[in-house]
Amino acid sequence: MQAHLFRGRRFRRYFLGLVAAVFHALVAVNGAFSAELPPMEGRENLALGRAVVFSPAPDYDLTGKGGSDATDLTDGKLTRREDRRIWFDSAAVGWSYGGRVNLAVDLGRSAQIDEIAIRLLGGSAQAGVSIPGWIEAFVSDDGEHYAKVAECSRWRDGDFKRFGVPDEAGEAWIHCLRFESLGVRGRWIGLRMYAGGLSAADELYVFGKAVEGEPGTSSSGDAADFTVTHPQPYFHKPEMVLATNVPAPVPIGVIVPPGAPTQEAVDLTLELPPGVELRGGRVGSAALEDIEKTSDGGNRYRFKTPVKSSSKTLGRLYLQAPGWEDGQEGKLRYRFTHAGWESPSQEVPVRAVTVPAAPGLKRIMAGLGWWSASDTAAWPEALDAWEKLGLNSFPLFGHWMKAGDALWKLVDEARDRGMFIVNIDSPLHRMMERRKKESEICCQFSDGTTGSKLCPSYRGQFYQEEVKRFADMMGRAKADFTSVDIELWGWRGPVDSRKCTRCQKDFEASGLESWEAWQVAKGDEIWRDLVSASRAAVAGAGGPQSEIGGYDFRPGNAYQYTWSVDHLYPVWMQSSQVSTYSCLYPYHLELIGNEVREDRRQLERSDVLPWLTPGDAGTFSGECLQWALLECYVNGARGVYFWSGRVWDAESLIAYNRVVRAIAPVEELIVAGELAGEAVSVDAPARVSGIRRGDEMLVLAADYFGRTDGTIKLRLSVPAAAVVRDLLTGQVVVEKIPAGDSAVAIDLAGQRGRLLHVSPIR
Repeated sequence: MQAHLFRGRRFRRYFLGLVAAVFHALVAVNGAFSAELPPMEGRENLALGRAVVFSPAPDYDLTGKGGSDATDLTDGKLTRREDRRIWFDSAAVGWSYGGRVNLAVDLGRSAQIDEIAIRLLGGSAQAGVSIPGWIEAFVSDDGEHYAKVAECSRWRDGDFKRFGVPDEAGEAWIHCLRFESLGVRGRWIGLRMYAGGLSAADELYVFGKAVEGEPGTSSSGDAADFTVTHPQPYFHKPEMVLATNVPAPVPIGVIVPPGAPTQEAVDLTLELPPGVELRGGRVGSAALEDIEKTSDGGNRYRFKTPVKSSSKTLGRLYLQAPGWEDGQEGKLRYRFTHAGWESPSQEVPVRAVTVPAAPGLKRIMAGLGWWSASDTAAWPEALDAWEKLGLNSFPLFGHWMKAGDALWKLVDEARDRGMFIVNIDSPLHRMMERRKKESEICCQFSDGTTGSKLCPSYRGQFYQEEVKRFADMMGRAKADFTSVDIELWGWRGPVDSRKCTRCQKDFEASGLESWEAWQVAKGDEIWRDLVSASRAAVAGAGGPQSEIGGYDFRPGNAYQYTWSVDHLYPVWMQSSQVSTYSCLYPYHLELIGNEVREDRRQLERSDVLPWLTPGDAGTFSGECLQWALLECYVNGARGVYFWSGRVWDAESLIAYNRVVRAIAPVEELIVAGELAGEAVSVDAPARVSGIRRGDEMLVLAADYFGRTDGTIKLRLSVPAAAVVRDLLTGQVVVEKIPAGDSAVAIDLAGQRGRLLHVSPIR
């Protein structure tokens, strides 16, 4: 019987292999690039037909259709989409804002493994649809204890080039990431990735040959904390930066595999080197469980907490390195246990930075964005830290802070320090949540049924209650800036309205010629209702009139075919708020600048407040955030919002500090200036952005892709003889350029770009 089953399995694997070989050959003939496929001839794919175990489970609905994720990566079937947008293909597997992702395959028997490969989506056809920032490979003899055998990481210079990863450029592509010449032995293989805004794959390969005998111990590599059977806490970056003079957050995430025994607590132990202090924070529901000294004089901290589901914010600890010098390096160690399983001790490289005090910006809004007042209260000496960093804005969610809440004292303290108060709310969504059983708020159909989305012509009792709720909340917050997030209908807008009897009557009464114009008119009406009521409430509370705008509301096409910046700016709406989010790759840095610049062209002033992310769509270095922020400011933004606050860390905040210190001397130029236009240009493949005011100009010259020889050729037009200074380094780059048009060679000095202040020689 066993022999019969073995022959059956062998036949099935042979059949699947034959089908896969034919399929791969057909795909190759029909135009797949060689980089999309590993060499197949004469090689056995040991993963073919094997189930994949995930932690956490893939969560993207379009790729998850049919419930076949467990076999999609090993069925030998590749996407047939010529546009390579495999996030629409159920033959792929996808993660939305996934963070850490683990997957493993049991090969069925011990094997000599030569190569592990996976076909990954990239290209940024939409801004956050990107290849993961780092990918690691593991092997195991028992499926419980793994060794790391390979890695490809954007955190290591040149890795993406060595692995042949194409540049992201706005078009979807598939790249087969190949870990070759491994020469390791094991029965299980694992892959660990850090996903972006959307990450997807459609096939996994393991090349090698099965070996006889019991599992050996020949698997090389370092013992790893990789697991697909237990919850796994993790840091969001492979290395850590700490400030010597400011407590700053270290976010800790966790992934939980389906079916894990979540009734058991996770026990996490951190060992901080001497001179590094834990200033505050929590991990899950646990504050400090235990503290003891390590043999080298550091501190060991223990946190024990139940974990029910995957989260990017299992915890947030506030670390500081007061006993370290600027630039000093060391290692943090950690391990964890769960349900009798213990990870090996792991090390994280740590580097210390001393943060110079930043001057306070007066007109540019610099803050954390999607961050609550309660999060601020948990940050030791938060307002002092923010002032040192150069953050001049206190963010809050006014809806969740009722009158009498103790957190208002912290808001008042921030206001007394001269900080902007920044409020974020989701009007109309609150009504939909609270009144979802009230059918009158939805579109009404002629057959007596109703839709599931808000009716744009509804103005009944619950609408009036929502307008009042928003106004009362604004009166409490008395914010200087307000951003509203209204995503009621999806990108197509209120499509039910044309079938709605109430909307049909309203459309007929409006006298408008098209439904498109009517939808925008209803959006204008709702917006004015909200703003009028809030202005009255704020005036009654003695607060300032808040500058208000909507998430991703831009000049031009109305957002969700309803919300028009063109109609409402500047009287009823004071900013555009383009969203690009991701700062991951060079393409994204250029996209951010281009989108901000396009909005600035259509506005009277520098009234662009774009939305970025500090890492929710994939984490990145502080340097990437630095260039992203500068692309915003030098293209006409006077502030930046962020979604969300889950992965803010010291490295990103220190980068923010560098930017604030650099732009402080030219704040008025940024806010009151105009796009430089033809006053500055650059030879391809470099890029340039600029703002000018009078005889001054601020220029960002960059080569994010590394396609020049390290020198950028600028052409500048100035009304008077000028000096050119790099505001990031303080260096005089060009002592004198004459009035008129000049060609200037700018040495990038090993950097991706230079922030140049062109000012007249006094």
